[in-house]
Amino acid sequence: MNTDRLLTNLEKRISASVGHRADLQFADARKINKSTAYFLLAFTGTVPTSEDLGQFFIRKFNAKITPFLSTAKVYNGEKLVTVVGQILNVTRDYEDIGRSTMRPVITGAVYLDVPLQEVWEVKERAGQKVLVRKVKDDIMSMVSARKEAMMDSRPTSTFAKLAEGTLMRYLSMIDKGDRVKVLIDDKVTEADVVSCSDVETKVKTSSGVVTVPRSSVLEVVKKNPEKEAKQTEMLTDYYTKAYGDPKFAKDLTS
Repeated sequence: MNTDRLLTNLEKRISASVGHRADLQFADARKINKSTAYFLLAFTGTVPTSEDLGQFFIRKFNAKITPFLSTAKVYNGEKLVTVVGQILNVTRDYEDIGRSTMRPVITGAVYLDVPLQEVWEVKERAGQKVLVRKVKDDIMSMVSARKEAMMDSRPTSTFAKLAEGTLMRYLSMIDKGDRVKVLIDDKVTEADVVSCSDVETKVKTSSGVVTVPRSSVLEVVKKNPEKEAKQTEMLTDYYTKAYGDPKFAKDLTS
């Protein structure tokens, strides 16, 4: 009997019944803002695909939270994957403010859809005005509520432990000239860092320069070459002191 094939077929049948990969499990979440958070997922099989991640969020969070798949990052050694998720962002045409069901709360800025009791804010997207539904729930409240029902969650895998193992306190530093992935107007885009502090970061996109909260910077795509050299030197020094082997330290940072 081919045990591996039997187990694979069993896993496929289980996955089909639950609606997503059976080995893909929720581990932890870390808030970015009211509607957005980092999610940490654990897996035991092969590296999850974009489709796997999408199906997981559909089934586990009833499609109320959607992942930004471009932010997914795999830590294969730890069998973990991180991805940014956001409460489903619902928009409608700006012209809808003229509907009889819409009442201005702040004319030109905020409107109430009376029958649905939903508040809609006027935002600008790609140079066009749209109405964006105001989020009532905090994403972490939604996560906590769903976690109670997730019997397969893994509390032993946390962002804190991941940070300890990968020295994220060093690698997550942001410097002027870095290329980063950043959350702007509820969308993930790449931009260049103009200036930064512990509170906010100024970035340059194809549309111009904008200032965002520091937490909106999701990932450093490419370091400023000068800063990268200094950071590599710092990491090499750290590993040398930690392991007492300069050659091994150099191999780790090369």
